[in-house]
Amino acid sequence: MRGFNPRTKLIEVVMFKPLAIVLMIALAAPVGAQTAAQPQQSAPATAKDKDPNRIICERQEEIGTRLGGKKVCKTAAQWDEERRMQRDAVEKYQQQATGVPVSG
Repeated sequence: MRGFNPRTKLIEVVMFKPLAIVLMIALAAPVGAQTAAQPQQSAPATAKDKDPNRIICERQEEIGTRLGGKKVCKTAAQWDEERRMQRDAVEKYQQQATGVPVSG
């Protein structure tokens, strides 16, 4: 039977700490993602929210500067069209990158 070796115990503790930290972060990340998504699922849309002519202003960050971004105001219809075009461009790029033929 082996006796108590303090060096072995130290190695076990040193190796266990980083593992424990990684596990805590891994377990906390999904919880943070779930709580962030909940505010978007708020009250149902009213007639005012569905108006395509209402003005929506968003702050867009400029890459490469810490001084902030600029405020961009467009109608809801314009924002929807811009986002649709961006989605289409991303899908087209992904299809080209993967070699899947583009339909349509």
